[in-house]
Amino acid sequence: MAIEKTSKFVSEVADIDGRISPKRITLSKGFKAAAFMNALRWKLMDGLKEGPVVVTHMYRCLTKAARIKQELPKSHINDAFVIAGGTSIHERYSAKYFMRQGRKCHRKLRRGTRSHIINTAPKFIHGFQRHDKALRKNIEHFIFGRRITGDFDLKKLDGTKVFASAKASELTLLESAKTLLIERRRIPLHAGLTA
Repeated sequence: MAIEKTSKFVSEVADIDGRISPKRITLSKGFKAAAFMNALRWKLMDGLKEGPVVVTHMYRCLTKAARIKQELPKSHINDAFVIAGGTSIHERYSAKYFMRQGRKCHRKLRRGTRSHIINTAPKFIHGFQRHDKALRKNIEHFIFGRRITGDFDLKKLDGTKVFASAKASELTLLESAKTLLIERRRIPLHAGLTA
């Protein structure tokens, strides 16, 4: 039935305007995901309205108008600021948080290109393990590599290598490894914030 309607639509469009090629017309794969999100949004809003906090809808056109009025560039940070009711008289925070999901249930000993080598390294070396948040010279880093000698590979969450072989004596443990790794980043306090 749908194929017949599609071919009829294509032939009607081609008859009206001979320049349109039937190959250029593509059908949507459906709106199942959009319908689900729409239903979920209304269910969430109904649940939140029963709580003590006042909850209202915010539409894209209103967010955009408020952002343009304050001369802010388009970004997630600026949209969130405007949605929260922020104006030029409100103080902007000087940090944003970068999160990454770490290792959860993957405990396989052999994997990757070196899968023939068994992982027999101890989990803790000098009290540190992989994905611990550590402080070195007053800067927060994450431990991504550990060595028996007590040296550690320090990186940021985006993969930027900071130090290849930091000694255990130079590190202070801030947080043990968790599933969700969170890094605080400093951002400038001017109107031109970007995501």
